[in-house]
Amino acid sequence: MSEELWGLMETYLEYVWIDFIHRSIKLLSDDGHEETIKWKWDKEGAEGFAETVSMIQETIEPERRHYIL
Repeated sequence: MSEELWGLMETYLEYVWIDFIHRSIKLLSDDGHEETIKWKWDKEGAEGFAETVSMIQETIEPERRHYIL
């Protein structure tokens, strides 16, 4: 997982947008900071994106995440 994502996890995440079309995740923290993280279009990027989505689904309540299909 990206160091950027771990850094934001230290603050409270207000909302998460998971964009499957662009293989990216946009995070909104409690202090208003927005961060978009993108993964490469290769095997390693696919694995990293899938792992991160799984982690988000396990830790972020459903009402605080949105899926873009």
